[in-house]
Amino acid sequence: MNSTFSIRWQYGMRSLLMIGLAVYIITLSQSNSLHYYLAPQMQKLLLLCPVPLLFIALAMAWHGIAGEQEGEDLCDCEHPLPQSWVKKTLVYGMLLIPLLFASLLPNQALGSDMAAKKGMSFTYPNPDIRRKTDIQTTKAPEVSMLPTGSSTPASLPPGGKWSQETLDKLFVPPDKYNVEFAELAKRLYQQPTIQIKPEIFSETIGAIELYKHAFEGKKVQVTGFVYKDGSLPGNGLFAVGRFLVMCCTADAMPFGIIVQSKKAPSFDKDTWVTIEGTLHATQKGNVPVLEIRSEKITAVAQPESPYVYTQADSVATFDRLNAAH
Repeated sequence: MNSTFSIRWQYGMRSLLMIGLAVYIITLSQSNSLHYYLAPQMQKLLLLCPVPLLFIALAMAWHGIAGEQEGEDLCDCEHPLPQSWVKKTLVYGMLLIPLLFASLLPNQALGSDMAAKKGMSFTYPNPDIRRKTDIQTTKAPEVSMLPTGSSTPASLPPGGKWSQETLDKLFVPPDKYNVEFAELAKRLYQQPTIQIKPEIFSETIGAIELYKHAFEGKKVQVTGFVYKDGSLPGNGLFAVGRFLVMCCTADAMPFGIIVQSKKAPSFDKDTWVTIEGTLHATQKGNVPVLEIRSEKITAVAQPESPYVYTQADSVATFDRLNAAH
């Protein structure tokens, strides 16, 4: 049986840990840093925790301080607490050490180093959300890595707008899982310059990749961090990437688009840039991927929210974003 002092001490330690965790969550929220760790939908759930944690902490502190005075049993017989200092150090250290590291280390976004460890993907990174296959109709010949030829995008018909019938024929969903991508592709195709917006970043790349040959030569604009590694040979090759976060940064998936520049890029890795250029289909290790042949590269500040997230309805989000402009 633990002594009364030991029980009181451990209740006090648990209370302090609960308070520390609650204060840390509040601090992250006040400093607008929760997005470094959690997706927006998970942030809402986490923000419900500080108040209950503080109530639990107060209850533990009161139980440890005043429990015996009120005649409460402090023997802790049903749930034995760790008795040796080794066990106490292990139990409370597992909670205290991460809390200390989280409080002392700076909040910063994942970058190239973590992308290299996780493995940078140059294709749509989330096949489990929406099963997809590539389009087999109107498929252009495969091009080798870094093709030197250029392709010209299809010119607009008279009147400057594609008919719905033409778009329906051009963007046929290969299965029911890709209907949303087909509808999004129809909207993207009609844009003079496709802006890969962070709100629908992964969905836009997924739609373009699914119909990559239809988008051959289309103008595009994308913002991300510079990624370089040994799999991108040549002085003019690098990738512009983002991290796709489903729930938290533990499941963050790095993915990006290969960029071919006319000259060696002068930007260091992790520099945030906006790429303007044209889309092309190419291959990397016998895998079809997208490539942007850059016309303009501009260094920009890191976005307030550096990660991208999935949307339940990317088509509705696209329409809303365009209506706002």
